[in-house]
Amino acid sequence: MIAATGLDIIWSHKSKYWKWIPHSDSRFAEVAKLNKVYWFEIQGKIDTRRLSKRTKDVAYLVFKLENKFHGLETVNAVVRFVDFVSKNDAEKRASVVHFAGRGPRETLPFKRVDGWMGLKMGDFFNDAGEDGYVDARLMETKKLYEKSGLIVQGVEFRPE
Repeated sequence: MIAATGLDIIWSHKSKYWKWIPHSDSRFAEVAKLNKVYWFEIQGKIDTRRLSKRTKDVAYLVFKLENKFHGLETVNAVVRFVDFVSKNDAEKRASVVHFAGRGPRETLPFKRVDGWMGLKMGDFFNDAGEDGYVDARLMETKKLYEKSGLIVQGVEFRPE
């Protein structure tokens, strides 16, 4: 898992928008707590050499929701090989996932055994581990209204 501190989270350097806090349930020293943003984007990258070869892997956002959570019921998710799929092409084929509300089961979060929630961002096949970096992103940049109440522990890459 890549800790929240290792992710590229838009506006995370401004405490008005995100706070870095300890969380007793987290395996990392700090998590990212969303106070308020209008433009939402989280990106995690991992080198395919760090993953098992000839394996279908999945990227998951590991998170919790606060009671005052709102504005992120649905977001776009995409997973891509950085050297082979452009950012624009990947955004065009992004899928919709749901933090809250209704949708197909595979687009909804699930409760993990550690008490956190997991949200599938996408999957990919890691052939020989020589495809460079895999980029997993969540974004909501079209509906520019307030989003808040998300606590991010990190992005987990693991075999399906």
